[in-house]
Amino acid sequence: MDPARHPSQATAYWLWRDIIRGVFQPNERLKVEHLSQFYDVGQSPVREAILTLSTSGLLTHEHLKGYRVAGVSLADYRDLLDIYQRVYRLALDMAFERGDAAWEERVIIQFHRSLRVQKVLPDGDPERREMWQIAYINLHRSLLAGCRSPILEAQFADLGGRLERYVNLYADLESDRLRDHHAEHRAIVDALMDRDVKRLTGLVDTFFETTQPVHNSIKAALRKLEGP
Repeated sequence: MDPARHPSQATAYWLWRDIIRGVFQPNERLKVEHLSQFYDVGQSPVREAILTLSTSGLLTHEHLKGYRVAGVSLADYRDLLDIYQRVYRLALDMAFERGDAAWEERVIIQFHRSLRVQKVLPDGDPERREMWQIAYINLHRSLLAGCRSPILEAQFADLGGRLERYVNLYADLESDRLRDHHAEHRAIVDALMDRDVKRLTGLVDTFFETTQPVHNSIKAALRKLEGP
């Protein structure tokens, strides 16, 4: 995306990315003047970017005070995680039913692209970490795109962004260090292409269960943050 040709869209992406990364902290006020200087764009693109993200769940609006980065809480995280997994399963079931040959081809292409990207944890190189996160997200979005529901895909994207923010802010990812995501993804893709619903359901359940230590670490951090 060329910022010179599409400044509002570019700024919306940068702001979305930086909120998820934790560059802007929960409840931090988003001042147009500051963001304009931070991203080296005019104030109009910043205002449009904020409006673009206003329905993403990453921002909150206060009457006469403007926008803030959304707050965090244990209750919000639990709700978010539950709904994210339910939406994922629903979209995958619909992709299983509606996906055609063209969709299968796109999934295979995206999977092979993801194999060329090495998993990087937060203690690694930030740029390579972002490449891994993008490859991970793109693969899962391509899997669910077979549901052929723009509404459901948009909901999944928003939920995924909010969930990723919690991971970046609070997760202990040590349990993920030796996890072979590529092998797990290959098994899911194979089951989906074989149209083996029983195997696919079991693999997705296992995929979510294996991530449970990460979720537990986030919940522990939020409990500590909220206090007694």
